[in-house]
Amino acid sequence: MPVFLGIDHGTRRVGIAVSDPDAAFAFALETHVEGRDGSVLERLARLVAEREAVAVIVGLPLTADGSEGESAVRARRFAERLRSALPVPVEMWDERYTSQEADRVRPARHGRAREDRATGERDAIAAELILQGWLDRRRAEAARQAADDREGDR
Repeated sequence: MPVFLGIDHGTRRVGIAVSDPDAAFAFALETHVEGRDGSVLERLARLVAEREAVAVIVGLPLTADGSEGESAVRARRFAERLRSALPVPVEMWDERYTSQEADRVRPARHGRAREDRATGERDAIAAELILQGWLDRRRAEAARQAADDREGDR
């Protein structure tokens, strides 16, 4: 069963999520903090190997109008570094508003509204939301393809 990793790339913190083995649900895994936790590339390489991940999905922070700002440029550069460092495909996924959605989700999950900056929980939840969106689209495309195949068999 395929497992996927989701990434919310930030300038200081990188949120990481993982899918279940059925690739139906994403779960916040951890937040890697630059300067504290060592090389993020090495950590992701270990996670790919340990979890037997088949792909990594990196959030692409587009602006509200769909254009790319500096954050999107940084995310694309990071994805390119991952493509060179990891033995699995790396894809980009539109992550507009995932950080704001993570802020909305966190209090419901944990009964508190403030961000715990020490754990970077917001970043891991944003990675979960990125990965869940990608998984949902993947599942919808597979269902659409199956329906098309059935229609072609008639």
